[in-house]
Amino acid sequence: MTARLRLKTALDAGRPTGGLFVSIPAPEIVEIAAVAGFDFVLIDLEHTLIDGGALEQLLAAADRAGLSALVRVPNASSERILQSLDAGAAGIVVPRVDTLDQAEAAVRNARYAPRGARGLNAGRLGRFGDCDLADLVARLDRETLVIAMIETPAGLDAAARIARVNGLDGLLFGAADYSQAIGLPWQTGAPAVIAAGTALARICRQAGILNVAFARTEADVPRMLEEGTLGIIAANDRGLLRRALTQADRGWRAATGAQA
Repeated sequence: MTARLRLKTALDAGRPTGGLFVSIPAPEIVEIAAVAGFDFVLIDLEHTLIDGGALEQLLAAADRAGLSALVRVPNASSERILQSLDAGAAGIVVPRVDTLDQAEAAVRNARYAPRGARGLNAGRLGRFGDCDLADLVARLDRETLVIAMIETPAGLDAAARIARVNGLDGLLFGAADYSQAIGLPWQTGAPAVIAAGTALARICRQAGILNVAFARTEADVPRMLEEGTLGIIAANDRGLLRRALTQADRGWRAATGAQA
């Protein structure tokens, strides 16, 4: 089994998986995540300026370390869908999917014909042409994960239809943006936000697709597992680094009496 298939293999077997959200374009972050035991990383291209060269390095690090790497692209029509998948991503996460048209566009850009229109390329995943290229197309379609983020009330209203799109593997609830959309910015633990995530998990179960979610605290995890969530994004690199550095700084200041 290749690193790229680690996540899908676990999900297909019904096993929970843990991921790290990556915003810092440092391959060492990915390697450390593997040492820590994570199953996958989710590399963010929506809120970062990570360029193509840096993305290739992150994906290569994931492959070396034995992790699957998902990539959150800017939107459903982004050319970075094709580029990320050709570079070796295990799948894509598409933000701000509010309509059936957007979900269908994501699938169309991520999958080969007849379900999609992804361009053919005999690059890294095709061993630069040293393989059965016709078979490659079918194999990559089977292996690639396509996940849509639901982040607004409009998206939640359309989620039951979105979940039935042929070629879509799962939905991911964007609690932060959803909280803002309902007038409660950053109140991701608000009852209305929790209820929306629970509703989305139910839609995923009914449609027979994956539910993926951000665990804001460890206390969220038992509820998510009970709801059938298998893809759990358990931490983010910037938050972990900030908390660890803050703890280290406070520790030495407490020991010496130094002021911040």
